[in-house]
Amino acid sequence: MLRFTIVDVADHIERFAPVYRLALPDPADGAVYEALARHFVDYGLTFIAQTDNPDLPRANRRVVAHFLAHGFAGAIKAWLGDDAITKDELIDAAVACAPAWWTR
Repeated sequence: MLRFTIVDVADHIERFAPVYRLALPDPADGAVYEALARHFVDYGLTFIAQTDNPDLPRANRRVVAHFLAHGFAGAIKAWLGDDAITKDELIDAAVACAPAWWTR
């Protein structure tokens, strides 16, 4: 489930890469980074609310969603900031770092 989501997001970002590359590293304007993180927070909260995975941690769901969301947004920022990182490497890293309960 996560792999398709990160692939869809990566495809979108790749289509609009010039905009993201210009906006994400700007320390004076965190709006694009925050919008990206907010997308993942919303998705994470929805996913957590709908999953019946018994391994879902009992931790505060909003905190868990924010933690994961900023990890994904940070990985995307790293990908766009380094031409040596491929989209497939971004996807593989995001899937590898996602908790097991997220990917089942």
